[in-house]
Amino acid sequence: MADSPNAPDLLPLEGGDDATAAGQPSTRRWLLGISLTVGLNLAITVAAFAGLSVQYDSLSLEQDKLSLEQNKAVTEQVTSASEMISSDDFNAQAVGFRALERVARISPPDRDRVVDLAEAYLTNGRPIAKDILGYTTEGPVSVANVGTQAAVDVIRGRGSEEDPEGPGERAFKLPGMVVEAVRFHGVVMRKTQGQMCTARMSVWNKADLRGSDFWGCGFKWARFIDAKLNDVTLTEADLEDAVFTNADLTGAHLDRVRINEKTVFRGADLSHATFAGTDLTNTNFADVKTIADADFSQAIGVEKARNLRNAQGAASAIWPWSK
Repeated sequence: MADSPNAPDLLPLEGGDDATAAGQPSTRRWLLGISLTVGLNLAITVAAFAGLSVQYDSLSLEQDKLSLEQNKAVTEQVTSASEMISSDDFNAQAVGFRALERVARISPPDRDRVVDLAEAYLTNGRPIAKDILGYTTEGPVSVANVGTQAAVDVIRGRGSEEDPEGPGERAFKLPGMVVEAVRFHGVVMRKTQGQMCTARMSVWNKADLRGSDFWGCGFKWARFIDAKLNDVTLTEADLEDAVFTNADLTGAHLDRVRINEKTVFRGADLSHATFAGTDLTNTNFADVKTIADADFSQAIGVEKARNLRNAQGAASAIWPWSK
């Protein structure tokens, strides 16, 4: 029976390949067509991938170029800022630190370096705050050296969760720093070494200074409202007229400090604090949160302190007569 002109092409059953058979396409030609099609598709695919590879290499080179340019720009900014900070112009110093703040935001690898520069600046001798004379009811108004304030702002604004020693655990070395009238509010400076510093009129509201050592520092007229001062050493510090409203002074060392009737402890937690050698005469402990387990055994003028013996936690406090 003759093949129908509309019948589908079939491969030979026995694997034969009769190229001369009338009305039947050659299997070799069919396979050759398939091979050419696959080869062409493969070539197109290879070409496409080659194009993508070239584009990727070009993009990588462009990114590397941008990275190098950014690193160069950052280096130039840090160098320029360092020069301004080293100048004798306080306003130029402030501008330098503001530039460093921007560097810290855009370049994570340089953040620690920026904070190091601010720390080093604060350990050098700086002019004290200047007074602005005017008509006020509370005496002269003082303003900080703008360069010093800018350096402190760098420390305040750092990401303390990225501190090398752990979140908030960078131990600043600031002995002898001069920060009169400077605002430290909200700063995280745990375990700071700031012995013999001058910090009159400074503001530390809501600061976290746990475990810090401020032995022999001048904090007259300073404010520590809502500050975390757990285990802080304030031995031989000047705390006259200082305000510790709602501060946590748990375990603080207040030995041989100078305090007076204007030193405010309202709402302060003084549990486990020590007052060895401190003259408490006329010091007002009204509305203190607690003095539980505080050690007054070696304090001076305990009986002349105001609102102390009836303060919250007095039953567990250590008194000179309890020995």
